[in-house]
Amino acid sequence: MTSLPALLSEEVARDPYAFYRRLRHEAPLHYDESAGAYLLTRHAAVSTAYRHPAFTTRNYEWQLEPVFGRSLLQLDGTEHARKRALVSPHFRGAGLSAWSGTIHRNVAEILDGTVERVVDLLLEPIRPGEEFDILERFAHLLPVFVIADMLALPKTDYRRFWDWYTAMIAFLSNLARDPNVHKRGVAAARELRQYLTPIIAERRANPGTDLISALATAEVDGHTLDDDEIKTHVTQLLNAGSETTDKTFGSLFGHLLTRRQRYEEVAANRDLVIPAISETLRLTPPSQMNGRVLAESVELEGGTLPAEALVFLVIASANRDESRFADAESYDFHRTDLSHADAFTARGEHFAFGFGRHFCLGAMLARSELQIGLHAILDRFPNLRLADGFTPRHQGLKMRAPAEMRVVV
Repeated sequence: MTSLPALLSEEVARDPYAFYRRLRHEAPLHYDESAGAYLLTRHAAVSTAYRHPAFTTRNYEWQLEPVFGRSLLQLDGTEHARKRALVSPHFRGAGLSAWSGTIHRNVAEILDGTVERVVDLLLEPIRPGEEFDILERFAHLLPVFVIADMLALPKTDYRRFWDWYTAMIAFLSNLARDPNVHKRGVAAARELRQYLTPIIAERRANPGTDLISALATAEVDGHTLDDDEIKTHVTQLLNAGSETTDKTFGSLFGHLLTRRQRYEEVAANRDLVIPAISETLRLTPPSQMNGRVLAESVELEGGTLPAEALVFLVIASANRDESRFADAESYDFHRTDLSHADAFTARGEHFAFGFGRHFCLGAMLARSELQIGLHAILDRFPNLRLADGFTPRHQGLKMRAPAEMRVVV
């Protein structure tokens, strides 16, 4: 057997899926020296790890906390349940569930209108025959602008949010721990938190129907959120909520336009919109892996993972496991071995939003943005196609998607 490449090598960066395929067959429990982590790559093993209490999120102390602050992702047990109960009602999104309380209902109504309003704002200037990068003009901006609108932050500051967001996302994807990337990310987080300080004070004094007001006035069993916790949730939403949607759109456009009959089929049958998004999340998840630190040794995949080991749950490999999905490396929104109805819930089988108790709070917001955005593009641009000579190319390892998507409408 030939030796396996390093996770952080150029070879893997060019085609991580070929590397993951080898791991599933040759080394489903593999220690990678370049990352200092064990890699779990099969669907059953990743599912087990998400459920197993020994797989803790202590790695977020250095991967996320310098930017987010101490977030829900790092909490467990009673503390996690209490804090999640304060926050989760505000992230169920787009009127898709019944919220309790007047503020909750108002925020849901604002979100419904917000996504559509921002979609129209971004798409309206585009004219027939125009060639442009749909990621730069639409996908990158939509989730950041939606979140800023939900927070009732000034539209004149939207570009500042984008600058902070890009610096913090680079920090979160920094598996090689580049010190300059680290420094810029921490500085952006500090500036954002300073920016939010007077806004939170004003919303506590005069709450409205925006999300910051809702978090500032939330109470469960006498518990409330302090300013630092609100800043953490806002920072986490701006980053995780934006990056997932942004990169999913990039991969979705790639899948639908490289074989354009797919785009035409979804345009003709809108019942395929959610399956098309769900299959994109399975085959090309925006977040390729999640880290965990073991509280104790665990027997898994025929070997022993030692206590205190860093483990990467390789979502992008588990989602392509041949033992779980038929024709697993092909894009097929007609497949019957994936529950599209559960794609944005903690029962999801593709792990793109995590799984179980740490399932992504922003999944329903992402669903709203992706669903509303794709419907609007199908309505407005029936002739949308890739620009002549353009081929989408995916980039990134921790977070992966096309870097550019040149199209003609």
